[in-house]
Amino acid sequence: MAAKKEIVNKDNFGDLLLKSANEALQHVRGEKILASHFATKIKEPPTYSKAKIKKIRAALGISQSVFASIFGVTVSAVQHWEQGLRSMPAPACRLLSMIEKDPTTALILISDSKAS
Repeated sequence: MAAKKEIVNKDNFGDLLLKSANEALQHVRGEKILASHFATKIKEPPTYSKAKIKKIRAALGISQSVFASIFGVTVSAVQHWEQGLRSMPAPACRLLSMIEKDPTTALILISDSKAS
């Protein structure tokens, strides 16, 4: 379990700075391995052809209107993607790749559970 982060304020700033400096020194000496919380390389989002976009939407069994709602765009934008008039932007490609890999989970996460 990860240690709880301390909130820095004017009362503990000096103590936390000293603690951090000591951890850095221990790391340099090889006495402590510092954990990394950041990915060093994020994979580029895939690109999608007009046919692939349409195929994924059809496989999900959703209309262009619902598809547009998922991506926060207009139906016209979806039509342009599916006709190859415009390329799908990278953030939309990233979301589509997540939906493609696990549609059930992705659609649950973005759906409005309060809708009736």
